[in-house]
Amino acid sequence: MRLMILPVLALLAACGEPKRIVESIPTPPERLICENAGTRPSIPPEHRIDWTKVRTVAEARAEHDKFVAVLRTREGLIAGYILETEGKLFVCASNAQWRRDFEKGLR
Repeated sequence: MRLMILPVLALLAACGEPKRIVESIPTPPERLICENAGTRPSIPPEHRIDWTKVRTVAEARAEHDKFVAVLRTREGLIAGYILETEGKLFVCASNAQWRRDFEKGLR
């Protein structure tokens, strides 16, 4: 009789343990930021020098200066877009790495 009571007591004791409920740990909202790169800027066309209309050195210099000014404007727009996109991608990549490290620590 004593041998049969021990397994029953063990089962009853096991049933009395608190239930464990698994819940996901939410990612902090500031770590979910991943922005779109945005729209590309419209780039003005290059200045084309019409050499048939240039008669003097001063006119050639003026045309060359116009060409360089447009070129610098185009370069500035493109560089600004690249830096803006790089900044957004850095935030996204940094947050993704944080998430990988965070989840690795949960295992």
